[in-house]
Amino acid sequence: MGIKWDKVFENEKRQFEGMTEQDKFIYFLLLQFGSPYSWGKENPEGSDCSGAVCLALYAATGLLIRTTADDLYRRVFTKVNPRPTDIRAVFYLTKKDKKHGDGYASAGTAVHVAGILEEGIILNSQEPYAKIRRITDVSDWFQHNGHEVAVRGLDREALARLAAGGKTRYGLDGEFSRYFDLGA
Repeated sequence: MGIKWDKVFENEKRQFEGMTEQDKFIYFLLLQFGSPYSWGKENPEGSDCSGAVCLALYAATGLLIRTTADDLYRRVFTKVNPRPTDIRAVFYLTKKDKKHGDGYASAGTAVHVAGILEEGIILNSQEPYAKIRRITDVSDWFQHNGHEVAVRGLDREALARLAAGGKTRYGLDGEFSRYFDLGA
């Protein structure tokens, strides 16, 4: 006995086509479950935190941007009190200037982002791989290490403006075109 993957994926495609944008966002976050953390990537085989969110946004809306957690926080996820029906993400902002990775983050910079799956639950793409976590568990660690937590909702018009301006900012990884037809 074996799985007939072609039939499974035909059904998945039919279901996906009938979903809301929020459901598509969640679906593509879930497709990344178990994928290794890959800095600078945004594909189902591996991504970093902002790459996971940018990938899910593109799959859900057809609007392509590729940027940082801080840029998503400041320019795309700007709804301060989002509704449960909004596409949402949780951001972790430094409380003071500090070293971050190979660089430097000023106070108030969003240094991590995770897409919200449902109330209190996120897909957290962080070393070593993307896991489904409770917001409180991840937030406790970040707060203990000098970060503030902010839940924000998607401003779709802002996303559309950035996508129209070609804000892939950091460029797409080479594997991206294996999964998406950018001409569609």
